[in-house]
Amino acid sequence: MGCIRSLSRILVRFAVGVALLTCFSVPAKAWAAFASQFSLSVGEQYTDNVFFAKQKNHDFITIFTPTLSLYYAPAGEIEPTLNLNISPSGYVYARHSDLNGFGANSALNGAYTYRYSPRLTFTLSDTFSRQDPSRTGGLSGGFQTPGLPTTGGGGSSSSQNLKDLVSSGSQITNSVSLHGSYLYQPNISFTADYTNSLTDFITQGGTDLFQTASVRGIYNWRQDHNLHAGYTIAIANSRNGDSCNINKFDFGDDYFSNYNLQLTPTLSLSASTGLSFNGGGNGCGGSPITNSTNITITKLWEKASLTGGMTKGLTPSYGVSGTSDTTSFFTNFTMRITEKLTATSNLNFSLFDTKDVNFKTFQAGMGLQYAINTWLSTGLNYYFNWIDSGAGASSTGVLNKGAVNSNSVFVNLTSRFDLWPNVGLARSMSLAARTPTLTTPFPTPTLAPPSTGTGTSPSTGPTP
Repeated sequence: MGCIRSLSRILVRFAVGVALLTCFSVPAKAWAAFASQFSLSVGEQYTDNVFFAKQKNHDFITIFTPTLSLYYAPAGEIEPTLNLNISPSGYVYARHSDLNGFGANSALNGAYTYRYSPRLTFTLSDTFSRQDPSRTGGLSGGFQTPGLPTTGGGGSSSSQNLKDLVSSGSQITNSVSLHGSYLYQPNISFTADYTNSLTDFITQGGTDLFQTASVRGIYNWRQDHNLHAGYTIAIANSRNGDSCNINKFDFGDDYFSNYNLQLTPTLSLSASTGLSFNGGGNGCGGSPITNSTNITITKLWEKASLTGGMTKGLTPSYGVSGTSDTTSFFTNFTMRITEKLTATSNLNFSLFDTKDVNFKTFQAGMGLQYAINTWLSTGLNYYFNWIDSGAGASSTGVLNKGAVNSNSVFVNLTSRFDLWPNVGLARSMSLAARTPTLTTPFPTPTLAPPSTGTGTSPSTGPTP
């Protein structure tokens, strides 16, 4: 028996020794390519219209959201090329206890960038969310500034902000996109994009599907100008059975899009225009030929930025009635008041013209974010949502005729913990994005990446 125990101890020690030898033999850079962080946000919200309906119901909601963030960067990259964020939420209602639960509101998003060569890059991203019958008014993402035309998307769709406004009940949304960019010459590049956006209306029934595929050529005409031209085909299938095929041709210029604006006060402009053609289908809203325009103006200071502009074109209407000839005006402002305090505000006013109904939406938000230390932060936010639907609203099965609005106030406290490669309280954080800054664990490249002259900043898209 003693011999067997001794043999067992020898085998255990041998296995432990092999494991330790393996760990120490793996280059440190390989381990440093992975990073992860866990955060927990606890907050209290008051809303005067918890279901965003004409007959208002107010409520206090306690919200707690754990988030697991995973990052990876291969050797030679100083920023993550793969990131994944998993955020299920728990809700406790003071007056609507039947909605209490964990996971009915949840989000998952991730993206992976693969640099096949210095000239060719692919990016795959996916965003998934589940929403319960309540409408918390902006907590699930806020407003997104339309991207520069050279990123390939030509601006984000205003309908992406409609999920809190037009439909009631539970629903699931998922959007997957693939982006490719190729640098043909130092001053010429090409991009291709595909996006598939699906919404499943669990309570009301039906699905809404919107697919787009686009190609674009970009010419660096001068140091401060990127001329571009592209073609996009879109296929829309609405929950009410309407469908529409859209063909879009556009061209434009990004002024100062290559200029480093981080510390020098200056003004930048991106503009794109073109024509969209209804290719057929019973859900095509607006005229057979529609102008599509995207204008974005950005002013940057050392500690603040202001972005404003307008977009016009054919977009989905989030299950209301097929496609819409949509015009949107937006503005976003961010200011770093002190080293730890940041203020933000945003506005979005949109006019939707569909086959069955015209309606208007207005969304506004403002907030303060304060970093108590590297691992603990707090925030105070206010949101206002408004929608006004005209004649024909009742026939859509989603909208009600007339105006509906809501006001929400949300205060929260968020703590962050590093899981790998550092274990413990978070040591660094990006206050503006309220996400971990994890560039330190990643290997530093020995050579700077080649300058293309046509790339965008990391916040707007990968460089070809």
